[in-house]
Amino acid sequence: MVVLILFPASTLAVERGTDTIVISNSKAWKPYSYLDENNQPAGILIDFWRAYGEANDVEIQFKLVDWQSSLDLVRDDQADVHAGLLWSKTRANYFDYGSEIFEIDTQLYFHSSLQSFNVNSFLMGGHNYKVGVVSGSYEVEFLETNYPNVELTLFDNNSKLLQAAFSHQIRAFVADLQVANYYLYTSSNTSEFIGVKHLYSGALYFAVAKNKAATLDVLIPNFSKISVDERQRILSRWMHIETVYPEHLIPIIGIMIILGVFVYILLLRYTVNTRTNELANANRELKVLSETDALTGLSNRRYFLEKLEKYRHTGGYLAIIVIDIDDFKKINDTFGHVQGDKVIKSVANSIRSLLKSDCVIARIGGEEFALVYVYQGFEYSYQLSQNICRSIRELDVKDICSQPVTVSVGCAVYEDASECETLYEADRLMYVAKKQGKNRAVVELISSQAKRMSTIDK
Repeated sequence: MVVLILFPASTLAVERGTDTIVISNSKAWKPYSYLDENNQPAGILIDFWRAYGEANDVEIQFKLVDWQSSLDLVRDDQADVHAGLLWSKTRANYFDYGSEIFEIDTQLYFHSSLQSFNVNSFLMGGHNYKVGVVSGSYEVEFLETNYPNVELTLFDNNSKLLQAAFSHQIRAFVADLQVANYYLYTSSNTSEFIGVKHLYSGALYFAVAKNKAATLDVLIPNFSKISVDERQRILSRWMHIETVYPEHLIPIIGIMIILGVFVYILLLRYTVNTRTNELANANRELKVLSETDALTGLSNRRYFLEKLEKYRHTGGYLAIIVIDIDDFKKINDTFGHVQGDKVIKSVANSIRSLLKSDCVIARIGGEEFALVYVYQGFEYSYQLSQNICRSIRELDVKDICSQPVTVSVGCAVYEDASECETLYEADRLMYVAKKQGKNRAVVELISSQAKRMSTIDK
């Protein structure tokens, strides 16, 4: 087991007030988290947490180990935060979850010798083939729950899992799409394995040891300080690595043509077409990931700000509405994050049902939403803001009936779209609504002569 940095167990850094946060994750989870050829931490999650350190002026140190060990480090208070993992009922017994980072997809992979095997029959068991998985991973819990008759072979990390596959110790394995792509397309075994079944999609969250609410109270708002541009830069950096465009496929095809083995060429073409479609889908998924909030399906903050910048040049009226769920922390603390996510989804769906097709709606924070649209004046915006408050007030969210769901709404209506530069005015009005008792909207007209009028209503 390789440990990059070793520290004694102690109270969590963010709670004890030091300037260092210790992050744990896998040493072989490419391209999300791994040790590079110089034994240094690298990957998408690593870059996200480095950006967190820069945005909050704290030192970030990494402990990259085998997957199960990375969970144990946080659970045993030898690391402050797990960089990113899927939620599960089992893990929720010893982890509290923070902000969603992005979504991943996981697939079942077959060796070419198994590709005539019916996938669904394979998952029902009754054969001699074992499926490779990483010990402690969500894949183990998923397969044991949904396909209990499949016999599993456990590996410490993804590198060992793929090495076993390439050496034919196993002929089937389960891995995340981008992780499998990375290892397959940076090896000489590109055509041996193919994804045959999508098993699940899920969002990655950072996590701390159970009952560390004070830690999450620090981490969640500070994580949101990573700018939209910085998040996009990180994703863009990893979007075009060799896992997406493997350079050695063309020479392989050329060699097969030179050999002139007609049957093999047909098989290779089939495989290349399949791989190309998978990679195209992976690129589209990464693009959607950079623009979409995985929990609600709404646009994310980055996409929203892009649209706002475009609308500023349309001329005429422009309106921005900022919506914040009242007392959301109380909902999470009382009913848990799973029910809290249900509330966020219900609020998002309720707001979306009230909107016209040309209105952009986004989730811009944990429990905060924003709308932007053009060519609609004060009266329309005022009525829409009131309707949003009423619609949320009437929500009946299953399993939290004892806790009413309301929102505070701030709406800034600009007579001249070019005068709108940021969310500041709408955000300010939302906080005015909070101070006036919540469960209400504050709507303000901002004229080209800077004359303002306000309407406040429950």
